[in-house]
Amino acid sequence: MSYQSLIRKAWKSGDFSISPSLNSDEVASNEKNRAGVQKELEAIIEREAADASACLAARKEGVMKLAPFVKFREERFGAVLFETRSEKVYTLSPTGAAVVREIIAGVDSGALLSSLKEKYEDATGNMEKEAVGFLGELKGKGLIVE
Repeated sequence: MSYQSLIRKAWKSGDFSISPSLNSDEVASNEKNRAGVQKELEAIIEREAADASACLAARKEGVMKLAPFVKFREERFGAVLFETRSEKVYTLSPTGAAVVREIIAGVDSGALLSSLKEKYEDATGNMEKEAVGFLGELKGKGLIVE
């Protein structure tokens, strides 16, 4: 069995180990090749396991974060978002900065509004509507990902 076939089989089955129970048709008969394949598979497993944890954590449903090419900096007037690919700068009010701080803190989309309501007074009653609209703008411009 070729290396590519072995990898495909491992991905389909979820088993990335080479066990002695496999017959010689499935694993190269030469022990040197078998040890080389096992070493490569173990390196892939180690690398993929580390990558998978980061990917799965970032992909939890409802968790928003800044896009990888977006930088956030607080200023006296509020904050700025800098989108490095197009080199666009977005100026944020103190309220917008508060929303982005919640996103950076890892608050999921369901708890974001309640977190804002706990921290800030909403005298006009428009905070929820404005925050939802602002989040929509951020998503539309590709500045945050969920």
